[in-house]
Amino acid sequence: MTDRVNTADYDLGGHLIMMRSLFSGVSGLKAHQTRMDVIGNNIANVNTTGYKSKVLNFSDMLYQTTQAASGPNTNAGTGGVNPRQIGLGVKTAAINTTITQEGETQSTGNPFDLKLTGEAFFVVSDGTKTYYTRDGSFDVDEAGNLCMASTGYIVQGWQVGPDGNIMQGAVGDLNVMSRNTYTAAATTQASASGIIDQTDTNLETANGKIMNLQVLDNLGYEYNLQFGILPQTVTTNGTRDIHNTENAYNLSDLYKVDTSKLEYSYMTAADPANNIVAEKRILSSADSPKLIEALDKTVWAYFANNSANAGGAISGAHVFGTKDETVKVDIDKFITWYNANNSDKLTLLPNSNLSGQTLTVAFSGETGYVKADQPPTYPLSSSTTVSKIDDKAFALIYDDTAAAQGGVVTCKPKYTNITTIKQDYEDDDENAITDYVFKDENGKPIADANSARDLYGDIVKAIVLGGENVGITDSYITQEAKTTTSVDPGQYTITLLGMSSYGEPVDISTLVNNGTTSWNLSYNPDNGAFDYVGEAGNDSFNLALSTLDTKFSNVSVNMSDTTNQFNEGKSSIMAEKDDGRTVGTMTGVSIANDGMITANYSNGMSAVLGQICVGTFANAMGLQNEGDNLYSQTANSGDCRTVDIKASGTGYMTTGVLEMSNVDLSQEFTSMITTQRGFQANSRIISVSDTLLEELVNLKR
Repeated sequence: MTDRVNTADYDLGGHLIMMRSLFSGVSGLKAHQTRMDVIGNNIANVNTTGYKSKVLNFSDMLYQTTQAASGPNTNAGTGGVNPRQIGLGVKTAAINTTITQEGETQSTGNPFDLKLTGEAFFVVSDGTKTYYTRDGSFDVDEAGNLCMASTGYIVQGWQVGPDGNIMQGAVGDLNVMSRNTYTAAATTQASASGIIDQTDTNLETANGKIMNLQVLDNLGYEYNLQFGILPQTVTTNGTRDIHNTENAYNLSDLYKVDTSKLEYSYMTAADPANNIVAEKRILSSADSPKLIEALDKTVWAYFANNSANAGGAISGAHVFGTKDETVKVDIDKFITWYNANNSDKLTLLPNSNLSGQTLTVAFSGETGYVKADQPPTYPLSSSTTVSKIDDKAFALIYDDTAAAQGGVVTCKPKYTNITTIKQDYEDDDENAITDYVFKDENGKPIADANSARDLYGDIVKAIVLGGENVGITDSYITQEAKTTTSVDPGQYTITLLGMSSYGEPVDISTLVNNGTTSWNLSYNPDNGAFDYVGEAGNDSFNLALSTLDTKFSNVSVNMSDTTNQFNEGKSSIMAEKDDGRTVGTMTGVSIANDGMITANYSNGMSAVLGQICVGTFANAMGLQNEGDNLYSQTANSGDCRTVDIKASGTGYMTTGVLEMSNVDLSQEFTSMITTQRGFQANSRIISVSDTLLEELVNLKR
């Protein structure tokens, strides 16, 4: 602007001119003081998070025109004249904010600290009004809201819809603790991997190679499924040759005898005064030569005939074939009786402690069988052959329940004669087998003989011992049906054997009754590669657990990663669930560079909780500072446009860091120097103008 002044204005002899210079100096002082205020504020905020420095611009003030411009006069031959104007000082034109210049990055390690790259602003709210900031020092309050650490204003963003996706509509408060847990889910997919080695001995057991699989129900409880893998077999029907050898025996009586071993013992005398206690001692031949031999002969005779009690030296009785200690021998009476009736006298060794003792006779209780024309007598002759035969086997052929007479039980045959048929053949595994068939005189098989293979040898021994062989009746070959089974290479059956939860069995009868617990498992016999499971073309079999309870989902088990190859006799096949989860608790929160807030859970899952939006403006420098690192919208900034920072191309966010102030101290100190010089120069204008006025006043003295 310019002001025109009349010529009369100069009649003051220069007084007005000096007044203009004073006012110009004053305006300069004011303008530079304002600039110093801006510089001081910048320096004060050199460490303020997200602070944007201010820049003050000057402009000149009104001008007074002393002579207007005139154009050239071609007729008069004169040129044009420029206007003559005198300025009236300086004023502040604008204070601009360096919005587009980013501050340096400061690392904090706090996952909720964010830095913006670009010209966008975080959007925050105090509940009634919306503000904008570059200060990303955020924290989580007690309610779980993401908010400014300095003011508590809540960060704004977009919420998560029912489908788990961000709803980019109206913005609202962001709460990072809105989902503290992640629900459980039932297993629907599982997979098996590893090798089935056809030489693995586990494949030969009743249930085959065991494969375990852990699955979860929709409450997060774990269950163990146990599968058995068995080779499939091919059955071939044929016949086998049985070589039969028949022998006929006429049976006669046998005798059961007591073959007990005898042991003699006695108790020594106690002597309490000398701390000597009574103890049991076993009689040995060292106590008296020939004493045990004489005792054996006499005791056995006493057993066979109780009247022969050696002159009263022997008492008690022994039960045939049992283990007992009821027979007693008075040693002094026995020696007296023996020496009176035998030429080989018995004497006790000195200090043997036997005199006055009563011996206890222990019978061990063994029995055996003897073949003889007459019942044997005791003591048994060393030439008597006693056979040991299992009592159960013997009872099939003989009756041994008669009472013992003279220490001998006479055993009568149950049959007049018996035919033994020895059968030699090879079983289905080509092992040599020998069986026996026993028939009575009527050709009727003897009961239980064929079902007691472990008794065959003793049955034959009883027959041979008590029977007279009348020669081989016949030797011939018979045939019987033979079923041969062999492993079908590469073909297996996988079967669900059982199900348990925390050690307790689960009833799977519903699955079993529906026939959904067993599947064919096929491999290429040439290279062992997986072929199919269930039926041709299938990689997986489906386990219909939902039929057991609605808390289960059906589980598809993929078998395509298994092979049928040699692995040194060890199958390594194993299965594991591919999905399903237990209940998870929140273990942490992370913020991506697009502002997406994600919660992580202890069950390995993650969930999006929301997205931080940013605000952009047509003229960001038109925003109004509100303090506390906040800006508010003005008429000149334009309306805020809330956007996704990455999708809109306005920049990105960085977590764990903050944007520092963009104040450049070198620039500020330089500006401070020039401002100081400008202030000094303007002060000189005032002082010089004052001097001139003083000279003017002095003219009137």
